[in-house]
Amino acid sequence: MTSSICRIAFTAFFLMTAASLSNAHEVKVGSLLLTQLWARATPAGAKVGAAYLTIENNGPVPDRLVKLSASIGKAQLHEMKTVDGVMTMRPLEGGLIIAPGQKVTLAPGGLHLMLTDLNAPLKEGEMLHVVLQFEKAGQIDAGFHIRPVGAQGPDGGQAKPGATGKSGPDPHSGMKM
Repeated sequence: MTSSICRIAFTAFFLMTAASLSNAHEVKVGSLLLTQLWARATPAGAKVGAAYLTIENNGPVPDRLVKLSASIGKAQLHEMKTVDGVMTMRPLEGGLIIAPGQKVTLAPGGLHLMLTDLNAPLKEGEMLHVVLQFEKAGQIDAGFHIRPVGAQGPDGGQAKPGATGKSGPDPHSGMKM
């Protein structure tokens, strides 16, 4: 009986560890560390999606994210912001500079990877592969965990209706991403 309990406890520990690792993967290339790589699932027929991550530069010189590509469709770096009560979303021209010692988080309602002309839906539980091109670190092939349609973070948590964790209106209400 004791050995059965030990086997059950070991199996439970192994499964919890595996689940934690699947949510907390990271990619390190040169002085860059990419963490919290995730995307939202899209409904069937959707042509746009979004992906998010945190980029940390642990090196002595700045690096710049200059290009993105994904086999599932087009990928661009976009910025959402509200100016004078009007929300805008536009491509970020010139790339994204990550200064030495800086950590940049791409998250809903701000900077994000915009996926357009999707040739297939992003399905919860699968991985999205995106190639990020940096000036110094070079090409990084990164896998993004696909979370539920309404996910608000890399753990897949859902926001309550109208709640974004920020003051003001929900930046995604009425948006199809």
